[in-house]
Amino acid sequence: MKTFLISILCLTVSLTTLAQREGRKSKVHYGKNIISFMPVYAITNNYVGVGGSYEILPNDYIGIRVPVMAAINTNYVNVGLELKLYPARNNGPAKYAIAPMITYGTGNEVQNDYYWDAATNQYVYSKYRYNRTHFGFLLNQTFNFTIMQNFFIGMDGGIGINYYDNVNQNRYNPNYYPNNRDNSNITFLAQFHVMMGCRF
Repeated sequence: MKTFLISILCLTVSLTTLAQREGRKSKVHYGKNIISFMPVYAITNNYVGVGGSYEILPNDYIGIRVPVMAAINTNYVNVGLELKLYPARNNGPAKYAIAPMITYGTGNEVQNDYYWDAATNQYVYSKYRYNRTHFGFLLNQTFNFTIMQNFFIGMDGGIGINYYDNVNQNRYNPNYYPNNRDNSNITFLAQFHVMMGCRF
Protein backbone atom coordinates (compact mmCIF):
# COMPACT_ATOMS: atom_id res chain seq x y z
CA MET A 1 0.00 0.00 0.00
CA LYS A 2 2.85 2.37 0.86
CA THR A 3 4.52 1.67 -2.49
CA PHE A 4 1.24 2.38 -4.31
CA LEU A 5 0.75 5.72 -2.51
CA ILE A 6 4.35 6.78 -3.17
CA SER A 7 3.94 5.88 -6.85
CA ILE A 8 0.73 7.95 -7.09
CA LEU A 9 2.49 10.92 -5.42
CA CYS A 10 5.48 10.71 -7.78
CA LEU A 11 3.19 10.44 -10.80
CA THR A 12 1.20 13.49 -9.62
CA VAL A 13 4.36 15.60 -9.17
CA SER A 14 5.77 14.51 -12.55
CA LEU A 15 2.54 15.24 -14.41
CA THR A 16 2.16 18.62 -12.72
CA THR A 17 5.68 19.62 -13.79
CA LEU A 18 5.15 18.39 -17.35
CA ALA A 19 1.79 20.13 -17.66
CA GLN A 20 3.19 23.43 -16.36
CA ARG A 21 6.09 23.29 -18.83
CA GLU A 22 3.71 22.68 -21.71
CA GLY A 23 1.52 25.55 -20.55
CA ARG A 24 4.49 27.96 -20.47
CA LYS A 25 5.73 27.02 -23.94
CA SER A 26 2.77 28.49 -25.74
CA LYS A 27 -0.56 30.11 -25.11
CA VAL A 28 -2.86 27.09 -25.10
CA HIS A 29 -6.60 27.38 -25.63
CA TYR A 30 -8.19 24.89 -23.24
CA GLY A 31 -11.67 23.74 -24.20
CA LYS A 32 -14.84 23.92 -22.14
CA ASN A 33 -15.88 20.27 -22.65
CA ILE A 34 -14.21 17.14 -21.25
CA ILE A 35 -15.06 13.58 -22.27
CA SER A 36 -13.42 10.93 -20.09
CA PHE A 37 -12.89 7.18 -20.04
CA MET A 38 -12.29 5.59 -16.64
CA PRO A 39 -10.41 2.27 -16.91
CA VAL A 40 -10.44 1.81 -13.13
CA TYR A 41 -13.49 2.76 -11.06
CA ALA A 42 -13.99 1.39 -7.53
CA ILE A 43 -16.89 1.94 -5.12
CA THR A 44 -17.38 0.56 -1.61
CA ASN A 45 -18.94 -2.90 -1.18
CA ASN A 46 -16.50 -4.39 -3.68
CA TYR A 47 -17.88 -2.80 -6.84
CA VAL A 48 -15.07 -2.55 -9.41
CA GLY A 49 -15.60 -1.57 -13.01
CA VAL A 50 -15.10 0.87 -15.86
CA GLY A 51 -16.85 4.11 -16.66
CA GLY A 52 -17.17 7.26 -18.65
CA SER A 53 -18.12 10.86 -17.99
CA TYR A 54 -18.89 14.20 -19.59
CA GLU A 55 -17.98 17.53 -17.99
CA ILE A 56 -18.91 21.02 -19.12
CA LEU A 57 -17.13 24.12 -17.83
CA PRO A 58 -19.61 27.03 -17.89
CA ASN A 59 -17.07 29.46 -16.42
CA ASP A 60 -13.49 29.52 -15.08
CA TYR A 61 -14.38 28.27 -11.60
CA ILE A 62 -17.14 25.70 -12.05
CA GLY A 63 -17.54 22.37 -13.82
CA ILE A 64 -20.62 20.16 -14.04
CA ARG A 65 -19.83 16.49 -14.54
CA VAL A 66 -21.92 13.34 -15.05
CA PRO A 67 -19.99 10.07 -14.42
CA VAL A 68 -21.42 6.61 -15.22
CA MET A 69 -19.90 3.34 -14.01
CA ALA A 70 -20.63 -0.32 -14.83
CA ALA A 71 -19.15 -3.03 -12.62
CA ILE A 72 -17.22 -5.91 -14.16
CA ASN A 73 -17.36 -8.17 -11.09
CA THR A 74 -21.16 -8.13 -10.61
CA ASN A 75 -24.39 -6.80 -12.09
CA TYR A 76 -24.20 -3.17 -10.90
CA VAL A 77 -24.48 0.33 -12.42
CA ASN A 78 -23.78 3.69 -10.79
CA VAL A 79 -24.50 7.22 -12.03
CA GLY A 80 -23.67 10.56 -10.42
CA LEU A 81 -23.99 14.31 -10.75
CA GLU A 82 -20.90 16.23 -9.65
CA LEU A 83 -20.38 19.98 -9.14
CA LYS A 84 -16.65 20.71 -9.47
CA LEU A 85 -15.38 23.88 -7.80
CA TYR A 86 -11.96 25.02 -9.08
CA PRO A 87 -10.47 27.48 -6.53
CA ALA A 88 -7.62 28.49 -8.91
CA ARG A 89 -9.58 28.43 -12.21
CA ASN A 90 -9.99 25.47 -14.57
CA ASN A 91 -8.20 26.80 -17.65
CA GLY A 92 -4.65 25.72 -16.83
CA PRO A 93 -2.60 22.57 -17.47
CA ALA A 94 -2.74 21.20 -13.89
CA LYS A 95 -5.91 21.78 -11.90
CA TYR A 96 -7.41 20.79 -8.55
CA ALA A 97 -11.11 20.82 -7.69
CA ILE A 98 -13.36 20.08 -4.72
CA ALA A 99 -16.41 18.27 -6.02
CA PRO A 100 -19.60 17.48 -4.08
CA MET A 101 -21.52 14.72 -5.84
CA ILE A 102 -24.84 12.92 -5.49
CA THR A 103 -24.79 9.30 -6.61
CA TYR A 104 -27.25 6.50 -7.30
CA GLY A 105 -26.34 2.84 -7.68
CA THR A 106 -28.39 -0.26 -8.36
CA GLY A 107 -27.68 -3.90 -9.08
CA ASN A 108 -27.30 -7.31 -7.48
CA GLU A 109 -25.27 -8.28 -4.48
CA VAL A 110 -24.29 -11.69 -3.14
CA GLN A 111 -24.98 -12.23 0.56
CA ASN A 112 -23.24 -14.89 2.64
CA ASP A 113 -25.88 -16.55 4.78
CA TYR A 114 -25.82 -19.26 7.45
CA TYR A 115 -28.06 -21.01 9.90
CA TRP A 116 -27.70 -23.50 12.73
CA ASP A 117 -28.55 -27.07 11.78
CA ALA A 118 -29.60 -28.95 14.93
CA ALA A 119 -29.41 -32.32 13.17
CA THR A 120 -25.69 -31.97 12.37
CA ASN A 121 -24.94 -29.66 15.30
CA GLN A 122 -23.15 -27.12 13.10
CA TYR A 123 -23.64 -23.99 11.02
CA VAL A 124 -24.61 -24.45 7.38
CA TYR A 125 -23.35 -21.72 5.04
CA SER A 126 -24.87 -20.63 1.75
CA LYS A 127 -24.99 -17.68 -0.64
CA TYR A 128 -27.94 -15.88 -2.18
CA ARG A 129 -28.31 -12.91 -4.50
CA TYR A 130 -30.59 -9.94 -3.87
CA ASN A 131 -31.28 -6.54 -5.43
CA ARG A 132 -29.29 -3.67 -3.89
CA THR A 133 -30.05 0.03 -4.37
CA HIS A 134 -28.42 3.02 -2.70
CA PHE A 135 -28.51 6.80 -2.97
CA GLY A 136 -25.97 9.07 -1.33
CA PHE A 137 -23.60 12.02 -1.23
CA LEU A 138 -19.82 12.17 -1.75
CA LEU A 139 -17.27 14.92 -1.29
CA ASN A 140 -14.56 14.30 -3.89
CA GLN A 141 -11.16 15.75 -4.61
CA THR A 142 -10.02 15.73 -8.22
CA PHE A 143 -6.80 16.40 -10.10
CA ASN A 144 -6.70 17.06 -13.86
CA PHE A 145 -3.48 17.19 -15.87
CA THR A 146 -3.79 18.45 -19.45
CA ILE A 147 -0.50 17.16 -20.84
CA MET A 148 -1.33 18.13 -24.42
CA GLN A 149 -3.78 20.67 -25.78
CA ASN A 150 -6.63 18.17 -26.11
CA PHE A 151 -5.54 15.19 -24.00
CA PHE A 152 -5.75 14.95 -20.23
CA ILE A 153 -5.45 12.38 -17.45
CA GLY A 154 -6.70 12.68 -13.89
CA MET A 155 -7.89 11.05 -10.72
CA ASP A 156 -10.93 11.48 -8.52
CA GLY A 157 -11.67 10.13 -5.06
CA GLY A 158 -13.87 10.88 -2.10
CA ILE A 159 -15.87 9.67 0.86
CA GLY A 160 -19.46 10.22 1.93
CA ILE A 161 -22.65 8.52 3.08
CA ASN A 162 -25.63 6.71 1.64
CA TYR A 163 -28.84 8.38 2.76
CA TYR A 164 -30.78 5.36 1.51
CA ASP A 165 -29.36 1.85 1.36
CA ASN A 166 -31.45 -1.32 1.27
CA VAL A 167 -28.51 -3.55 2.11
CA ASN A 168 -29.68 -6.87 3.55
CA GLN A 169 -28.83 -8.08 7.02
CA ASN A 170 -27.96 -11.71 7.62
CA ARG A 171 -31.13 -13.54 8.64
CA TYR A 172 -29.40 -15.92 11.04
CA ASN A 173 -26.84 -13.57 12.53
CA PRO A 174 -27.35 -13.05 16.29
CA ASN A 175 -27.41 -9.27 15.67
CA TYR A 176 -30.13 -9.57 13.03
CA TYR A 177 -33.47 -7.89 13.65
CA PRO A 178 -36.38 -8.56 11.25
CA ASN A 179 -37.26 -4.89 10.87
CA ASN A 180 -33.71 -4.19 9.60
CA ARG A 181 -33.70 -6.82 6.87
CA ASP A 182 -34.63 -4.47 4.05
CA ASN A 183 -33.72 -1.10 5.51
CA SER A 184 -32.75 2.42 4.57
CA ASN A 185 -30.09 2.97 7.21
CA ILE A 186 -27.27 5.44 6.59
CA THR A 187 -24.13 3.61 5.44
CA PHE A 188 -20.54 4.55 4.54
CA LEU A 189 -19.71 5.38 0.91
CA ALA A 190 -16.39 5.89 -0.89
CA GLN A 191 -15.17 5.88 -4.47
CA PHE A 192 -11.94 6.24 -6.46
CA HIS A 193 -11.18 6.27 -10.17
CA VAL A 194 -8.53 7.27 -12.66
CA MET A 195 -9.51 8.85 -15.95
CA MET A 196 -8.19 9.93 -19.31
CA GLY A 197 -9.83 11.68 -22.17
CA CYS A 198 -10.25 14.58 -24.52
CA ARG A 199 -10.73 18.26 -23.70
CA PHE A 200 -12.16 20.39 -26.49
